[in-house]
Amino acid sequence: MKNKKYYLLITGTQNIKGFSLIEFLVASALSMIVLVAVSKGYFTARQLNNAADSRMNIQQDLRNAANMVVRDARMAGGFGCFNMMADIEKHTETIGSGSAVVVKAKKGSRTISDKNTNTSGSEAFRLENDADNLMPVRSIARADFSPAGFAASSDALVFIYGSENPSVGEPLVFSTCNALVRPADDNRPATATIKSELGGATVNDSEISVLRYAVHAYATGSIGGQTGFFRFQLNGDSWGNPQLLVSGVTGATFRYLYVNNCPDGAGHTETFQYSTELNRVPAFVRINLNGGAANANQIYTIDATIRGGNTCANRSLS
Repeated sequence: MKNKKYYLLITGTQNIKGFSLIEFLVASALSMIVLVAVSKGYFTARQLNNAADSRMNIQQDLRNAANMVVRDARMAGGFGCFNMMADIEKHTETIGSGSAVVVKAKKGSRTISDKNTNTSGSEAFRLENDADNLMPVRSIARADFSPAGFAASSDALVFIYGSENPSVGEPLVFSTCNALVRPADDNRPATATIKSELGGATVNDSEISVLRYAVHAYATGSIGGQTGFFRFQLNGDSWGNPQLLVSGVTGATFRYLYVNNCPDGAGHTETFQYSTELNRVPAFVRINLNGGAANANQIYTIDATIRGGNTCANRSLS
């Protein structure tokens, strides 16, 4: 057999070709579209992530603030075995167009003595506000609440109670089950002196408590350019430095839930009344916070029950 050889016919020189100008422009345009889409997706994801982080931080701040308010509300009026709400009395008062039986805490035969002249003149700091209407929960008008450097944008809600293990120099209060005394100064005296101030020889040593006089206030406002919801506490004879609880909050309103008409016997139902006025110990307090770092129109709510405020809880149902 004969081997056949085939030869390619080359008609001319072949040149290597690159992208044309139009192809280059199209490729550039497509790459820019992809880059813009990726960048937009990235920044959108970052914004969503930042918004989520901001909401989480606000929620965490609100939980911490609510825990403090709830704790102070539950402690209000308690000084060792002395409880401001232990002795109560019913009154008939006009409410709206009708009347209702309301319950108020009273001093009765118990002893309450405030000997500290530096703080006893203050509505917020004094131990006893009214012998016939003891108020461990108090409201201070915005115009009257003026800690150093602080500009209030709301009224202040105040809780008072006794806290264990006071440190040296902290405000003091002495108590037994039937006596409550705020000493003239905050230097801890000898046991004999404490016993004498609480009633002398008739005092049972096991009932004596030496406590920190805790006065805590909550209000919105600004200080040092920072706006928010703050907590204050009595430090010496005046308000101490504020503790920022929730930043960006611009205002607060307080509402109180009272128990009215608390009849004894089965089948009888108590009635409840919401009010913006604090005129006796409420069963419940609601704080509405306006604004916030993430949304100026946001409203946050903190609810807290007051120790001894639900006076119907101990009524007879038989």
